[in-house]
Formats: sequence, C-alpha cells, structure tokens
Amino acid sequence: MNKPNLFLIGAPKCGTTAIAEYLSEREDVFFSKPKEPLFWCTDLGIEPHALRAATIEEYEALFAPADPSKHSVIAEGTTSYLRSEKAIRDCRAYSPEAKFIAILRNPVDVAHAFHMEQLYTGLEKQKDFATAWADQTRREADWDAASDDRPDSLLYRRIASFADQIETFFSLIPEEQRLVIVFDDFRDNPRAVWLEILAFLGLEDDGRTDFSPRNSAHAQRFPRLSHFLLAPPKPIAPFVTSLRKTLLARDSKLVAALKRFLNVNRPRTDLSPDLRTEMTKAFRPDIDRLEHLLGRDLTAWKEAER
Repeated sequence: MNKPNLFLIGAPKCGTTAIAEYLSEREDVFFSKPKEPLFWCTDLGIEPHALRAATIEEYEALFAPADPSKHSVIAEGTTSYLRSEKAIRDCRAYSPEAKFIAILRNPVDVAHAFHMEQLYTGLEKQKDFATAWADQTRREADWDAASDDRPDSLLYRRIASFADQIETFFSLIPEEQRLVIVFDDFRDNPRAVWLEILAFLGLEDDGRTDFSPRNSAHAQRFPRLSHFLLAPPKPIAPFVTSLRKTLLARDSKLVAALKRFLNVNRPRTDLSPDLRTEMTKAFRPDIDRLEHLLGRDLTAWKEAER
C-alpha cells in the first residue's frame, strides 16, 4: 500500500499550486489528483466544491497508481492542513517518516487573495473586501459557536495569522522532516528555492528554469455555470462530484481545457493605503512572533507600503 511521504501543507495563496505542479511534472514524483484530498482536516468543515476523500480507502486509492520503484516522492498538497488543529498530527501518525513543506506569505496579501478565491467559489457573498475584513470578529465568533460543519474559509484574519500555526507545526514535526519557505524568496529567486526543495526531498536537480505562476488571480467567465459545477443542487451533487473526480484522475488535459474555458484572468483590486495600513497593524504582533519562530527578518511584511 502506497502512502504519501510528502505533505505540502499550505498556506493558501502562497504558491503551493505552483510547487505542486512543478513537482508533479518530474518522473520521480507522484502527486495526488486532486492535489488537495482534504482528508486529515475534518475539524475545519468542508466547502461545497471541495473534492474531499470521504474514507481512508478512498484516500489511499489516490496513491495506488504510484510506483515506489519509480516515484521516490509520493505527495499530496492540502493547504488547510497547516491551520488545522488535527491534520499534521494525524498525517505524521499515518506516515511517520513523511516530510512536510509549508510556504508563508505576507498575511495581508494572503487574506486579500483568499477573499477573491472565495468569491470565485461562491462561498463569499460580500464582494467588497474591506467590508468582509471589518466583519472578521463576528465571523470568527459565529464559526466558533456553530455546531455544524461549515468551512472556515471566510475567516481571513485567522487563516493568515501564521504564528500559532507554525508553533504547532514545529512542535509536532522534527526539524529534519520539515521545511518552511517564505514566498518572497520564491518570488525573488525561484531557482534557488527550487534547489532547496529538491535537496530537502533528496531529488536531483532537473535544471528547471520555468517558474511561471500557477493558479493566479482569476474569475469566472460564466458564473452561473461555474457555480452549478462547483456547488450543484443536492439531488445531483454526488453525480457531479463523481464526474469531476473521474475527469481529474483520467484526463488532466481535459480538465485544464475546461478550466481555461470557464475562467478568465482578473487581477485583484489593489488595497487602499488606509486598509493596508490597518491590516498590517492588525497582523504586526503575529508577524513579530513569526520572526522569532523562523529566525527570519520579516520587516517588509510590517511595512504598510509595498
């Protein structure tokens, strides 16, 4: 039975999709389809469009096509594992020798980008990010008090507060089995970071020089059709979900073509200087703690101006 020996655990909107795709293009790496099985983060609820593996048998089936004689790395990349209170612990219990990679980015930018992602999925109804940001305290209180399994995906302030997440990560995973990447380094010198990742995973340099962005800011070309596919009516939801999983597993080219047809690139609206200043101030204590945990200067994240 094949088990993942690499978990790309997040955070969201930090370049995890790009890293996963670069790795999946190597002959010595097997990456799950879907990239995010979401199996180990059951404490965070489930988004309507998510393709979560429902059982351990379904989860393990994602890795059955891997060939250990060929694939020295067998991976999955669920970006909510980093903020889950149970996922990392359970991942390590399931695959004790596995390695973990986390990627972090300026939390102001993560919160802003994740809001656009939730608009895309249809989960977020508030189009104005400033209004959604101002509503974070109420949203967090409502989510904490809820007894249902609603997702935490609208809690942008909590999702982008990394200090507690990293502290827990470090307490659970030995240093030799973990790697933390700062998005700024990947943006400024992707080749150097790529070599660091390969060295961490024990993989040879493949000479990659193409580090073009993946999963960049986007919107729906046909919102009603996209929402129907992502969150279909309950009577047909199992069929549509099953079809999506089948297409993803069997023909990634078809899925890619469908995404190109349904999506359109759309840059995010810039944050106003006042809102960026407000958010930077709100995240500053968390960034201070993160600097200490990482032993890394993050002054640039504490500056309101880009």
